[in-house]
Amino acid sequence: MGRYSKRNRVNVTGRNNTSRFVWLDYRLLTSNAYRSLSPNARSLLVELAMLYNGDNNGSLYLGVRDAAHRLGVADLTAASRAFDDLKALGFLQMTKDAHFSVKAGEASRARCWRLTWHPGPGRKIASWDFMNREPDPKTLSRKRMERGLRVLKAYRQARSSGQFPVLDSETTTPFGAENAAQPVAKSNTMNAGNGGNLPISRVPNSDTHLAIPWEGERNRLPIGWWQLDWSGPVARLAYSRSLAAHLPDAQHSSRSQTA
Repeated sequence: MGRYSKRNRVNVTGRNNTSRFVWLDYRLLTSNAYRSLSPNARSLLVELAMLYNGDNNGSLYLGVRDAAHRLGVADLTAASRAFDDLKALGFLQMTKDAHFSVKAGEASRARCWRLTWHPGPGRKIASWDFMNREPDPKTLSRKRMERGLRVLKAYRQARSSGQFPVLDSETTTPFGAENAAQPVAKSNTMNAGNGGNLPISRVPNSDTHLAIPWEGERNRLPIGWWQLDWSGPVARLAYSRSLAAHLPDAQHSSRSQTA
């Protein structure tokens, strides 16, 4: 276990001794020339970048047939066209042409390439030729470049305006619940709040009722029982009796004044 962890430890240069990676600069990926490349040309660019180990730029051997096999295409013309696009737009430079011979003592070799965004042999600095090149107007590559640039511009505007959700952030609420409640498949609880009974839409005849409070009169009636409010009828009855009691006195006084 200790030997394995030591072998995977990052060295002083910041590299992992057991893992390699392909360096594709962000300036390369967002350049006009890269946006104009076809899918085959982009895949071929990655395959050539895989051959670079830090010291062999300018000695990257890859022929058309092997490139077609690497790209997974059966058409050699498609692989050759991908090479032509990369050369024309400044991503590649051919350092040695293909050489095939059947003479004794001579070896055959494929074409040899150099990536322009990496230093070349003999301390040659990276030229980055593709940064200043674009496809010709009114071509398929030009239309592909314009569409790609429009999409990148829309993406940058949406990102700067905060239209994308932030999944991990200390300043915003988390995206979604961590422990979402599970739905209840079976339950004996009534769905409606009225004990499962539908409400009465219209009551034709109704009198005012008084609710029995929780602390009052619960010895005589159950809690929550509704009782009729007799205050209105009682008041009307008392008023009618008072009026009937004073009515004979009023009739007697009116008769005396007439006589």
